[in-house]
Amino acid sequence: MNRAKLSRLLVLHEGMRLKVYDDANGREILAGDTVIGHPTIGIGRNIAGDGLGISEDEAKYLLMGDIARLEKEIKGWDFMKDLNEPRQAVVYDMLFNMGINRFNGEKWKNMFKAMYNKQWQLAAEEMLASRWAKQVGQRSVRLSQMMRLGEWYVD
Repeated sequence: MNRAKLSRLLVLHEGMRLKVYDDANGREILAGDTVIGHPTIGIGRNIAGDGLGISEDEAKYLLMGDIARLEKEIKGWDFMKDLNEPRQAVVYDMLFNMGINRFNGEKWKNMFKAMYNKQWQLAAEEMLASRWAKQVGQRSVRLSQMMRLGEWYVD
């Protein structure tokens, strides 16, 4: 089978959608929407419970792309070079969780200032005192510990 030609044929017939959509009506699915058909993405990939979803390899591939995006988003954050890897990972994790619009220097100015001044305890306290900490529970506890001690806690 010529996979390249088959791929072009399937894209021609299925289309290519880079956001999740309802296959019954073709509309992008937004938070709170009621789905009529199946949540679908890419080239006809049914990601609903009764569909294929994605493989672990595909999920990890997507994650590597997301990490590359994060690296570009924080390129101008000069203080990052002064953080050790676990503390950098905290920043990446929070950015991944909240997005660049919710996790920025203005909204988190006290935490950013504490990191810039290497006041790790204060940075950790700012994290735990936030609305975000209440929303994410154990994630905030683990990340604040990593910020405070500068050590990995992933196992």
